[in-house]
This record gives sequence, C-alpha cells and structure tokens, in this order.
Amino acid sequence: MSIFSALFGQNKEKLTSISKDIDITEAINAHMKWKARLQSCLDGTSEEVLDPKVIGRDDMCTLGKWIHGPALNHFHDDESLEILRADHAQFHNIAGNVITKIQQNDISGAMTLFQGDYVKASRKVIHTLTELNKHLCEA
Repeated sequence: MSIFSALFGQNKEKLTSISKDIDITEAINAHMKWKARLQSCLDGTSEEVLDPKVIGRDDMCTLGKWIHGPALNHFHDDESLEILRADHAQFHNIAGNVITKIQQNDISGAMTLFQGDYVKASRKVIHTLTELNKHLCEA
C-alpha cells in the first residue's frame, strides 16, 4: 500500500480541503527546527526553558492537533495515518527524553539519544509529511 493511498483518485476539492486543514510545509519546517532547538540545549547555548512533559506530548503542536482531529475525517481507514501518528508520537517522546537527560546532566546519554533514535524518528515524520505534501501539491 502506498503512503496515503486514500488520496489516489480523490477530487481536487477533497485535496484542497485537506490543504486548508493543515499546512504540511509548515509542519515539516516546525519539526525540522526541533533539531536546532535540541542541539542548542545540548551544547548549552539555549536560553529556552523546555518542559520535557510538554515536548513529549504529540497532541500539542499543529501537526499533532491535526493528526488527532481533522486528519481522521480524511484518512480514517488509511494505514498511513496510523504510521504517521505512531512516528510522530515517538518523535515527541524521544525529544522529551533528550531534554530530560539534559536536565539530569546526562549530556552523553542525551547526545546518544539525539544522534540515534531522535534522528531516525525525525526522518520518518519528515519523510511521511513530504510524501503527503507531494500528493496534495499534485491537486
């Protein structure tokens, strides 16, 4: 099954409706910015005070709100949404764990998590969003 196969054969109005619900490019950029934010926390240059419990939640960002809300109307039977939801939850969970380790002064552990599991989770989310955006842009 292809990523977001529910989009194949959809009329332009349906695809436009999805595009009005969420700006996929903005969601991609927001998730890409997390890498720089976490890196600055790791190297001690961040002035942000980040709460790992908030970061760890996958329903607080724009993408998460869409995944847990309007996306269900468009993709209720599409396995790709479930994959994106799981990958997005993992992304936030790992990012929260990176911050927890930093706050515990376990910089080595945070760096290992950041360079390994975090990078993998981030790539998965961004890849899926990029594929979704391709389908929407074809409309």
